[in-house]
Amino acid sequence: MPSKVVEANTTAQVVFVTPYDKIGKITMIEIDNQHTTDVTVTIQDVFTPNPTDETPSPTEQTIVRKVITAPAGGEYHYKTDGYIEILGTCQAVASATTSACKITICYEFE
Repeated sequence: MPSKVVEANTTAQVVFVTPYDKIGKITMIEIDNQHTTDVTVTIQDVFTPNPTDETPSPTEQTIVRKVITAPAGGEYHYKTDGYIEILGTCQAVASATTSACKITICYEFE
């Protein structure tokens, strides 16, 4: 199962891009926050829906899939019972920019 580690950043960090004919599934999130303050991490799904008769030119959507606050100097582990679905690009956005907070996301495609 692939995984990616990104550092906390207030600018969206791309974790993975779901292939067109697949669904991304986040199976585990781990945050190692050695920063001096709590850090809140938002997991976003950014995608453009398929065109329809009613919406021939759909606009890009950003959906918040999970919000997690990791305590200062601590770790947070989230293992999903099922998964968190990602239809497009999975992004992690944090409340602080610091190399002292690492975000690990494990995922797979179906």
